[in-house]
Amino acid sequence: MEPLTKEQLRDNAAAMLAFADGKPIQFIASLNDTWQDYLHTDMMPDLTNLPFRPKPQPVARPWSKPEDVPLNCWLRHKDGGRGNMYLITHLSGDGTWGHTLGCIVWSEMVDRYEYSTDRKTWKPCTVEE
Repeated sequence: MEPLTKEQLRDNAAAMLAFADGKPIQFIASLNDTWQDYLHTDMMPDLTNLPFRPKPQPVARPWSKPEDVPLNCWLRHKDGGRGNMYLITHLSGDGTWGHTLGCIVWSEMVDRYEYSTDRKTWKPCTVEE
């Protein structure tokens, strides 16, 4: 096996820090040269022989089009103090969507609101890419 390159050593150092923080890491599987999840969360890997890296996390972007919004979801203010929940009743492609109390601009979604499909679990108004 060839020695690790400087870039691989940097990735291994980042993987070590991620592992110490309880975040998932990956390694290159020697059989097929693809990234595989390291599943031993209680045992530090041997970072001297294989390339490791922190597992890439999905990138989330704010809702910006009707297709981003789950059907039949509820919306509420993030601060929770206002107590109002709104059922999304229709969407429009012009950057606003309607609910029982009017329209809100797409750009306000992430900063001010969160959504739920069961009214128990609340998530930011984003979609993963």
